[in-house]
Amino acid sequence: MSTSDKHDPTAGSGFPYEAPAMAATKILGGLIAECQKQGTYGAYAAIDLRAIEDIQRKLQADPNDAGARQWALQLAKTWSIRVRDNTRSVRKVLDLLETRR
Repeated sequence: MSTSDKHDPTAGSGFPYEAPAMAATKILGGLIAECQKQGTYGAYAAIDLRAIEDIQRKLQADPNDAGARQWALQLAKTWSIRVRDNTRSVRKVLDLLETRR
């Protein structure tokens, strides 16, 4: 499985419900993986993809982990500045992370 496959926003988890924060990290991971594939922000993308994996592990253990949500929110805000041409995806990530369930 390639790095971009792990961060595919359309990949199902096998569960009927996916926490908004987990869905947000999958979308954000896909966006970052695409930037890495294009060679844009390569070093930043590699580091942030590892962070996304850590965040996802934390959210799998506890979907309401406030620290993981905050970390993902900070990454999303950082990438919103970097990928100004893809603001719809980043806006969706921010909306999902700001949703409380």
